[in-house]
Amino acid sequence: MANAATARAFQYGLGIFALTALIGLANAIKIFGTIDQNTLLTHLHSGTLGWITMGVFGIAVALFARNGSAVGPNVRLSALATAAYVLAFWSGNFIARAVFGLVMLATIFGWWAWVVYRAQAIGFGRLTVAQLSILLGLTTLVIGSTVGVILQVLFATSNVTDQTGVLIGVHASAQVGGYLVLVAAGIAEWHLSGETRTTAGRVQAVLLFLAGLLLALGILLNVTPALLLSNVFQTVAIVMVALRVGRRAFGIGWGAPTGARHEAIAVGWLVVALVLFIALTQQLIAAQGDNSKVPPGLFIALDHTMFIGVMTNVLFGTVLALGAPRTWPWADHVIFWGLNAGAASFVVVLLTVGSSAGAGPFGHPVAFTAPIMGLAVLLGIVTFSMRLAGAPAMATAPART
Repeated sequence: MANAATARAFQYGLGIFALTALIGLANAIKIFGTIDQNTLLTHLHSGTLGWITMGVFGIAVALFARNGSAVGPNVRLSALATAAYVLAFWSGNFIARAVFGLVMLATIFGWWAWVVYRAQAIGFGRLTVAQLSILLGLTTLVIGSTVGVILQVLFATSNVTDQTGVLIGVHASAQVGGYLVLVAAGIAEWHLSGETRTTAGRVQAVLLFLAGLLLALGILLNVTPALLLSNVFQTVAIVMVALRVGRRAFGIGWGAPTGARHEAIAVGWLVVALVLFIALTQQLIAAQGDNSKVPPGLFIALDHTMFIGVMTNVLFGTVLALGAPRTWPWADHVIFWGLNAGAASFVVVLLTVGSSAGAGPFGHPVAFTAPIMGLAVLLGIVTFSMRLAGAPAMATAPART
């Protein structure tokens, strides 16, 4: 039962992820002109909720639904709620966004409550590093999503103020700097080192949780010490991740078509993300609350470092570790190298040239780097969807590779 739920969560997530990739490609090459704000928000939320969070729900099932326990909130209903919220962004209708945002928030809260219930049944002191990371990550997701839905209600009721921009920063920082970093570190360790219960791993997870909260609070209250302390906690925790799983990560066979290399390179991307988080914190402090002073290319580079370099790698690695039949075996190398070479070149261009806002068709270097990444993602979506469809019974725990 848990096996099927995990597979279905990834299948639904991959389906929604196709929309993310197609919009991203169109926005990069701009052959249809400038993409409007509603479509860009659809691109963002179909990736963060439709792909990443549906994948995290599936991993939560694999980690917590054991020994015949119920699998928790319905995966299909969760996918429908997510798709409806994504389409509400595309519609541009603020009331629809607020209504379906509340539905999505209830869905997220349901998963968090179920994980808390299962963690309590296991015993909080007996949780593995991966389980603790998912628990704390979903806690941050609840906080960040609550702020996000408050924003949609404010827009729907025409109560936008100067504080709204600050809340957008709080929402984004909680989701990226807290939730994503936490779950990524836990999932990568699960695959590379197994289900460990070390003190160092627990400290690492708590530090990442606190770093995300401090980052959000620092932006909300414009408190520089909170931002700096967030950087300190995150630096210590990510260095711990690199040291604790680094030997395993860099000792894997990079030429072998396994999920382990996706997890290993995600650890490297986490280090890149740390550097960008520190750079962004410095920019936010210098901006004194005016986020418009921060280069947009830095925001976009950090987002794609986390969404593609970190999270898509750990989730693709999870799909491979599920043991589904290897339909199109040749695709594994194309997906891995295309995804990471494309993401790396895309991030470098954003940091050195800046965002492509205002550029014409193929008028910015990202038009030649983003398609490498986007086409690799689309190939991964098709390949992994076929594999999952042909694998009715899969292991709940990843294969050690």
